[in-house]
Amino acid sequence: MSQNSLPAGRIDRDGICTAYEQTPRSVDAWIRLPNFPAPVAEGQWDARQVDDWIRANRPQCWPAKAAVDAAIPAQKPAAPAKRATPTKSQDAAAERLLGKSCLADRYRMSYSAVDSWTKIDGFPAPAEPGKWRGEDVDDWVKELRPHVWAELTESGPLVVIAPPEGNTKDLYDLTGYGVILGNATRGRPLPRTTMLSYKNSGHLEPPDRRPGDRKRPEVFELMWFLETITRHVYSRRGQGRTRVGRVRGSKGR
Repeated sequence: MSQNSLPAGRIDRDGICTAYEQTPRSVDAWIRLPNFPAPVAEGQWDARQVDDWIRANRPQCWPAKAAVDAAIPAQKPAAPAKRATPTKSQDAAAERLLGKSCLADRYRMSYSAVDSWTKIDGFPAPAEPGKWRGEDVDDWVKELRPHVWAELTESGPLVVIAPPEGNTKDLYDLTGYGVILGNATRGRPLPRTTMLSYKNSGHLEPPDRRPGDRKRPEVFELMWFLETITRHVYSRRGQGRTRVGRVRGSKGR
């Protein structure tokens, strides 16, 4: 069996729709993903690269279901565009300098949200005033805003209401944890009694703060960082409402 279901050549947006029997809206969403192959010309992609991407990232759509003539005959090939290493984003935008408006469009966030990111300690330094390297911001988003990256790349579990934007070290008690987790999984907060049950069964992340831990600010009950709760929300297995975790020992219960 051939490794590719399309012949060599170039393919355009309409050709991708035809080959894989997809709507233009679906194909447009694929094209915007950071790891989709970079175009080899305006509105044209390497058919083999597209086929490999679909096989790896949309296996339910592979192989090509409609014969296409590699859509656009391969002409005397131009020298392929230089790309980042395979582990870096293949999105051409990642290699450009982007202002706040472009970053907001890239991550499908509001301008004010992106503006608040740029004020957080640890956000990449601008490459020039008011502009950042896309690949640097990609790395930051992957690590510190995983829900944004998961939704952008469709690589994580879907959520009803995304966790709030805020300082990753913001503290939440068990009730606040239940609000975020419940909103994400079912669109409404989980009762505190349910959260107590989850905690006692080991289905929650370990608390980041405990009474008497001699840290500041002082806390009087178990508390979790926003980044810890967000990690839980986006590490859930499948479509389950809670992440199935290991049953932990009695410490801290």
